Amino acid sequence: MMKKQSTLFPENEVTVISELDLKEAEKIAAQVKTAVEPICESLEVAGSIRRQKSKVHDIDLVVVTKNDAEWQKINEKLKKLKAKPNCSGNSVIISFLPCQNGLFQVDFYRAKPSTFGILLLVRTGSAEHNVWLAGCAISKGMRIKYSEGLLKDNSVIAGETEKGVFEALGLHCPLPAEREIVDRKPVWMPPEKL
Repeated sequence: MMKKQSTLFPENEVTVISELDLKEAEKIAAQVKTAVEPICESLEVAGSIRRQKSKVHDIDLVVVTKNDAEWQKINEKLKKLKAKPNCSGNSVIISFLPCQNGLFQVDFYRAKPSTFGILLLVRTGSAEHNVWLAGCAISKGMRIKYSEGLLKDNSVIAGETEKGVFEALGLHCPLPAEREIVDRKPVWMPPEKL
C-alpha cells in the first residue's frame, strides 16, 4: 500500500510539493533527463509537461532500457540528484527530487520498444482523452492495453509509436497539447459537418 504524500516524510523534513509551474517542472525534468539519458535506449517526458499545462502535479517519464540492470541504474542516477526514493519496481520508479520549496514527485514508467508509443500516449494523457480514445477503440472492435498496445482480435496491431496507434484507429495524431476533451469531444477533432 502506498502512503499518502503528506505522510511519506516526517514533518521536520522538506515538504512534498503538489504542484509546480510549468517552467519550474520543465527545469527539473531536463535535469533528470540529462542524468538518466545515457543509460536509456529511449526516454521521453510525458504527462502535463508534454501537454504544456500551466500547472504540473508530477513529472512523468517513459523509458526503454536495455535490461533490468540498466533500469535499476536509474535509482543510482536519482540518488546523485539527492532524490528521496519512494517506489522502485520492475515497471515503475517513483522518487521525490529537491526543488526550490521542497520535494517534487518524478515517475518513471518502463516500456519495451514495442510498447513505447502506447505507454507514451497513455502517460501523456489527459486522463479524459485516454478514456475517449479507449471508447473509440472499443467502438471499432479494438482495445487499448498500455502494457501491450492497440489490440484487435487479441493481437497487437500498433504500439511502437503514438502515430501508429492513432493511424490504426483511423485518426490523425494530434499534438500532445491538443489531447484534451471539451464537451465530451477531443479539441483536435474537427466539428461535424451538418
